[in-house]
This record gives sequence, C-alpha cells and structure tokens, in this order.
Amino acid sequence: MIFQYSNGNIYFNGLPVGKVSYERSEIKVEGNYNVILKRKGFEKYDVIQFNSKVGEINRLNLNYGMFNYFVSRPQLVAFIRGYQDSLKIFTSGNIEVGEVKRVQNGLEGYLNDQYDPYVIIIYLAMSSIYATPNSYAPYRPSIRASRYRPLIYFLPFILIFVFLLPIPYYADLILYVALIALFYYFLIFKKIS
Repeated sequence: MIFQYSNGNIYFNGLPVGKVSYERSEIKVEGNYNVILKRKGFEKYDVIQFNSKVGEINRLNLNYGMFNYFVSRPQLVAFIRGYQDSLKIFTSGNIEVGEVKRVQNGLEGYLNDQYDPYVIIIYLAMSSIYATPNSYAPYRPSIRASRYRPLIYFLPFILIFVFLLPIPYYADLILYVALIALFYYFLIFKKIS
C-alpha cells in the first residue's frame, strides 16, 4: 500500500482518503480513515479511533493493535533536520514493515500489505510537520558563554589568594568580590570592545 501526503491531504491511488488538521493538542485525520492523535505529554500521544483509545505513541514508537512499530532515533533526527529523506518503520524483531519518504510535493508512505493501513496513516500525520526539511545551522559555541571562560579559570586562584590574607572574614569577602569585578572588567570587557 502506498499513500501520499500533500498540502494537508492524504491520497491513496491518487484519490483523497483523509485530511490532516492540527487543533491545539490534537492531530486529526478526517475522511475515509478517521483517527485522532491526542497529545498526552512531551512527544507522547494517545491514538483515538471511534471515541476510544486504541494505541499510543511515544517518540514515534507506535503501539497499535497487537504490534509495536518504531523508528530509530538517529534516523528520526536526520529526517527532521533534512539530512535524510526517508524514515524506515520497523516492528518487533527489527522487521521493516514500511517507509515514509520525502518526495517533491510532500510525503509518500509505503506499508506492507499485511499490516493495518492506519499505521502508515498515523505515521504520515505525525511526520507531515516535516514534509519540508528544516535547516539547522551547524553547532557553534555561543559567544556569550565563551566570554566568561577566562573568569571561571581565575575564580579558584582568586578565592585561595584572598582567604590566605590575614584580614577579617568580612573584608575577605569584600576583597574577593572587588577582585572578581576587576578581573571581569579587564579580561572580558576589554576583549569584547
């Protein structure tokens, strides 16, 4: 069975069989195939059919019917970020049962004929958000975080130096705060400006 997702609709053999819509914490598929994915928590959904819970999703791992379907985490991250154009769906025993591919005008989902077509409908609805790849910039350390590094290296030395001075405790604290402010000013602000 091959289903296509394009512009909010799911097609089978070129005929529309469902419309995907998003409402608050629900993803609804309405048409010949009716299913509601109700958000339960972070990356967790309940699969509702005919007003009763028939399965659940946890990080695109689907428990539906008698089977557990899953997508590997690295493959999912690569699909979301646009490094890879397909998601392979496996069932227990690492048997590949289907695939969701990113095609020119949306998504295309293939499922082995012996499994319930609702499985690929659910996966198409969940991955419809990523029909076009999201580009992520390569990781760069933050300039804000890196400007504090010299200060962090000097903090233990300043602390040891100040507390070894033979002066009262409250004066040590005042001196410690003043030295931190001086080091911050000369090491950080002078480098930035």
